[in-house]
Amino acid sequence: MAARKLILAALLSGAVTLTAACAGNSTTTGTASGGSTGTAKYGGTMTVAYQSDPKTFDPAVCYDATCWNNMRMLYDRLYDYTGDTMNIAPQAAAAMPEVSADGLTYTIKIRPNMTFSDGKPVTAKDFVYSFDRILDPATKSPVQSFWTGIDGAAAYAKSPTGALSGITAVDDSTLQIKLTAPNSAFKYVLAMPHASVIETDSASKPVGSGPFVMDHFTPGQEIVVNRNPKYWDAPRPYVDKVVEKLGVDPHVQLLSLEKGTIDLMGDPIPAADYLSVANDVSLKPQIKTIVKPSTYYVTMNTQMKPFDNPKVREAVSYAFDRSFLLKLVAGQGSVANEYLPPGITGYTQEKLVHDQDIAKAKQLLADAGYPNGFSTTMYSWNTSPWTALLPQLQQDLGKIGIKVDAKPIQQSAFFSLAGTPGKAPMTLTFWVADYPDGSDFYQALLSCAAAIPNGQNYSFYCNKNVDDLVNKALAANDVASANTIYAQATKAMLADNPVVPLYYGSKTEVFGKTVGGYHSQPIWGWDMTNYWKTTGTASR
Repeated sequence: MAARKLILAALLSGAVTLTAACAGNSTTTGTASGGSTGTAKYGGTMTVAYQSDPKTFDPAVCYDATCWNNMRMLYDRLYDYTGDTMNIAPQAAAAMPEVSADGLTYTIKIRPNMTFSDGKPVTAKDFVYSFDRILDPATKSPVQSFWTGIDGAAAYAKSPTGALSGITAVDDSTLQIKLTAPNSAFKYVLAMPHASVIETDSASKPVGSGPFVMDHFTPGQEIVVNRNPKYWDAPRPYVDKVVEKLGVDPHVQLLSLEKGTIDLMGDPIPAADYLSVANDVSLKPQIKTIVKPSTYYVTMNTQMKPFDNPKVREAVSYAFDRSFLLKLVAGQGSVANEYLPPGITGYTQEKLVHDQDIAKAKQLLADAGYPNGFSTTMYSWNTSPWTALLPQLQQDLGKIGIKVDAKPIQQSAFFSLAGTPGKAPMTLTFWVADYPDGSDFYQALLSCAAAIPNGQNYSFYCNKNVDDLVNKALAANDVASANTIYAQATKAMLADNPVVPLYYGSKTEVFGKTVGGYHSQPIWGWDMTNYWKTTGTASR
């Protein structure tokens, strides 16, 4: 998600740069509604809306858009992204990690005087507990692949008893993590929502240390979180409460925002409404557009017939008209030339994808033993832009002889189905960078370690040569070398065609008139801790 993704000067070409709040300050000057600067105000309720319920509130498992935003409100991580940038800074950590000369050992001091919402102190042991859970098969975490480079992780994943040798609490305030190989992106892994700390033994009902505390969750209706009065970074958060309405169609969300009954949309502006919003002079002060490091793509399950046949997958790679697909989303993005998006370490400007070639695709299907094509099913989310794109992909595939049963479904159902072996022959999906490195896209989406039930590797693709190249890139001494190695990995992967990259996304966001301090976050969705209501009070 939902990637997270959200993910700067190089990335936000044409975007609006905002003055962001910095953690630890007692007063904040930020960007208020309308793009003008202002001083933070206190109190009030922020009301938002989503179409889908969250699948979970467990940070080790969360990956849908609704739960992603709640992870940032309910929990803390060692490091977090600042303002509208892809720069990380200490959050639950007292400082950036001390890394040994060989790049294998990370020593991290925990911020003093932090407590969970129930008043218990946050210690290094709580981080050990939280991180061990990710590698425990019983947790069914979709991000195990990000953590397999920790010493002892492989053995622990097979037999999760006792302590994981590579993650230890030296004392209550010192955490130590040992890797099996240098990993230049590991500091970003520690800033992912899955790396959120929860109180030891609270997995069944996670207790966090974040800026907000769960009040209640009524499935299909609402989530309500309240300001955490014990939060270490007082006076943040500024609002007293966040009400999240559920089951709200994105078009209705937009109308509600325009009427002032909600403050933020949890889903993208529907493609059918985009031009009217973009051209509405009255909404101009409330609109922000950023280029997200994201790739929209089609997956084919390499373990299901007929997509176990490389020629069938290659045929599909020639089926799509990328430029026309962009028209369906009002031009919000750019045509993909490879798998990784611009601005990510590993991106190459070299064209590694195939243009639409119907004759070539039909010939490949014939060579694969399907001269008359075949029938299959493609799944996507049931929100925009998926509902605009899915029928066109269906038509494009029909031109080469593949009859597609297009099925848009709710986000949480999509994640469950696509991550179940043998269930989803094809999906239309996307990925917003969790952090600005190509390993994020490979380890989560295309690695052998991620080709597991409940993972994000919907192709169930496994190529150990590609995995090895990604690990080599992570150990590279400089970005230029890493870029070269990642390009080799992408060429090897796209030669197998487990996925078909379509386009890179941008996102236009609209926020309510009374939202202060609003800024877009490239990795996360919202930065609710640093937003305020302009109708609030000058002091708490």
